[in-house]
Formats: sequence, C-alpha cells, structure tokens
Amino acid sequence: MKIIHFVFLLFFTITTPLNAKTLVLIHGYMEDGMAWRNSGASIALQQNHWIDGGTLRINQYGVVKYPAGFTPKNRDVFYTVELPWTKPIEVQSQLLLNYLQAIYSVRQENLALAAHSNGGVVARYFLVNNRSIPVNALITVASPHLGSSLAKYAYLMTKTPADDMAKVAGNDAIKKSKRLFAELKPEKPINFLYRLNHQMHPNIHYLSIVRSNHKKTPSKFDYVVSSDSQNMNHIYALRGRSAVFANNQAHGLSALDGWLIAQFLRNI
Repeated sequence: MKIIHFVFLLFFTITTPLNAKTLVLIHGYMEDGMAWRNSGASIALQQNHWIDGGTLRINQYGVVKYPAGFTPKNRDVFYTVELPWTKPIEVQSQLLLNYLQAIYSVRQENLALAAHSNGGVVARYFLVNNRSIPVNALITVASPHLGSSLAKYAYLMTKTPADDMAKVAGNDAIKKSKRLFAELKPEKPINFLYRLNHQMHPNIHYLSIVRSNHKKTPSKFDYVVSSDSQNMNHIYALRGRSAVFANNQAHGLSALDGWLIAQFLRNI
C-alpha cells in the first residue's frame, strides 16, 4: 500500500544530526500507542532525555502526527504508532513500513524499534522482509517469538459457538483476530512462526526483555506468553545474538521497560 507523506512532512524538521537517535514504539494486541504512555514507559524514556515526538496514524491524507508540531532535530526522539491489532502480522508489518518510511524521510538516520507483545513479531516480520529502511536495534518486551498457548486457545474459540455469542454481545474482535491467532500459535513445522524463525535476520542489536515468572504472585506473573517464548535467543535464526534482561512482572508494559530500553540504546 502506497502512503503519501506530504502531511507528515509539515510537522517535522528536515534534517537530523548524526548523534541523535530515533526510536519507534510498537504496541501489542488490544493496545494502541498510548499503552507506552499510560504504563509509564514513556515517562522513563523522557527521564533519560528522550523527547516524545507524538503518535503517528494513517488517515485518508497519509501519515499524520498527533499532536502537530515540530520535532527537535538535535535530540533523541521516540514516536508511537497505531496499528490495527486484529489484523494479520503481514498487514501490520506493511503499515509499520509506511510509518518507518515517513519517519526516515525526515530523520535520515538508523531507527531503533521497541515492541511489546505480538508487536515484537510484527517488528521481526518487517525486519526479515524489508531492508529499505535502516534499523540498528530491535527490543522486544514479553513477545511470543515461539508462540503463545493463549493464542492457540483463542484460535480454537473462533471455531466454537462462544465466538458467535461474543459477536452478539458486540465484541467481534476474536473473530476478526482469527488469522492473527493462527499465526501466533506455538511454533511447529511448518507453521507461520516456524517459517519466520528460520529466515535470516539482519545483523543488528537485539534485546529481549523477558518476564521471568519466577515469582508465582499473580500480579507478577505473565499468563500470556511463557518466558522461553519471549527470549529471542531461542529463535533458530537468532541463537546467541540477543542480550536478555529478565524481570518479575506481569505481561503489560511498565516504567521499568522504558528505563531498560533507554539504557540499552545509550550503549549502542
């Protein structure tokens, strides 16, 4: 899908010095860009001298930034993007490409990607299929790189009357997510994640932020994705290439995630 960038250009500076960094924050399922702000992750980034560049959305005019305004050209800047979270990985990845093209056209530097939950799979799909935008780092937070049993059960639910009941109740997200759930089922030959995980990945910096699940306290346990699935070193094509930080907390984003992202990017 071709996206026109002229609206986006109105709100950004044209050049960026080489010592500035650009970070794109990608949300997960049943989230939007505000998840990074509401969780405190963006505040942690700002405390580490990052500037909030706003949220990018796509409308009939192209890629648009909210709120409108100029982005400092000599500062580290992060942006959030809006993806249709019920859509398949490939569709979300294509829209991500449109966002990154728009950002790169004005920042003109390597981009870093940080993604939560299934957003990490979207980001990896982009990386192995699109080499036109220079990316030098991928950070994933609680992402189902080897799949999620919860996605498997959700997929099975789309085949039962329970899905029809949800639609009657006004919530057809499960039905709309059927293909996405199929793609996020645990890896096995020759399903979607198996094929993705065996493709060549670019030689960039990787960080896996993993929910360790050592503590059994419900508020500190990730019931959505297992710890093993969150570690990119367990991906066939990335074995031994990812730094890892494990923490005891639930699946959702937190201020600690923002702090870890800032520290990692400071050293690359």
